[in-house]
Amino acid sequence: MKNRIHFCDQEHLSEIDGYMELGMEEEALSLIRATFDKHEISEEEFHTCVFALLQSERLETWKNLVKTAYRRLSKPVNDQVRSAMLNYCFSIREAVRAFEFFPRRPTKFFDAWTMMQVCLELGRLDEAQKVARYCSGFLATADDDFTRASMIDALAAYYLRTGDPESALKLWGEAPTESAFQRQRLCGIAKAHLLQALEAAKAGLAALTGQNWSDPSSEIRMQGNAATPISDAERELEDLQDGIKRLMPEMVAANQADARAR
Repeated sequence: MKNRIHFCDQEHLSEIDGYMELGMEEEALSLIRATFDKHEISEEEFHTCVFALLQSERLETWKNLVKTAYRRLSKPVNDQVRSAMLNYCFSIREAVRAFEFFPRRPTKFFDAWTMMQVCLELGRLDEAQKVARYCSGFLATADDDFTRASMIDALAAYYLRTGDPESALKLWGEAPTESAFQRQRLCGIAKAHLLQALEAAKAGLAALTGQNWSDPSSEIRMQGNAATPISDAERELEDLQDGIKRLMPEMVAANQADARAR
């Protein structure tokens, strides 16, 4: 009898997947709702239903049903369920909740990608460093362009956040063209160059500050002329620095906070 029930469950889950693949979302959602309404739900059913939901445009409306179904599961849950909850919570913009469902060790590349997004959003760079190792492992063994592109996206975002735009640019330069990551790659490359420009502006200001202008041999100020080449250089570098900070204030602030923490 148990085998018969398992067979029926598998048939039911295959039907959900089939409907989603055919674009018959309403039919799939009807089956998902019926599954969530059951008094008992298996971990496999939960996993299949949640990942099917992730293809829907109406994730938020399912939040209570997903959480209720999760509470019905036997605890502790396996990593298959944790993966489903991780990706669902991140998709409905609940990064703190998603962090609670990190698998003990990600076995799927898309889990590693989601984990990196959560870590960077929460500023958990200690955990992001661990996830970066997982991403590097998946990248080294990837045999398709989508996996390579997603792992490069995750790693490059990590390097950019931790103040290493050179490594980010190197990775993005090797990334295969995948439409799902096109925006992140192109905008990321631009942001990396802006970070490099910001560092160059800071270095220029530091060089000017460090010069000994009291040395007569290097004195270039002209009597009665306030607008000197030195002050012009300082002003231009400061304008460049301020302009870059206005373009991406959150990233600059995050990099500065991370540098202070280190």
